[in-house]
Amino acid sequence: MLHVLLALVLTSFLALQAGGLVSVLRARQAHSGARRVRRTELIWTCIPVVVVLLLAARSWIAVLDVERPALASPRPTAPVRAELTPPTVPSR
Repeated sequence: MLHVLLALVLTSFLALQAGGLVSVLRARQAHSGARRVRRTELIWTCIPVVVVLLLAARSWIAVLDVERPALASPRPTAPVRAELTPPTVPSR
């Protein structure tokens, strides 16, 4: 239940952030005039949106209980047999 609530809150916050990001980008474009917008400005503006997007996606994965792919799952290991005799050194 907690994951569902967290996923809903993060998703709604993401929607609000996306709208804010669009308005910030439009305002920067209007105020910059002839000045070109640098890539670093765009990156620093988008970082919070990407962080919330990743957190929301992780929460929705926990809610939907998506299984890990076979490659990511730990391999079943065979039980290890303990040898009672010390290892022998092969003779030459």
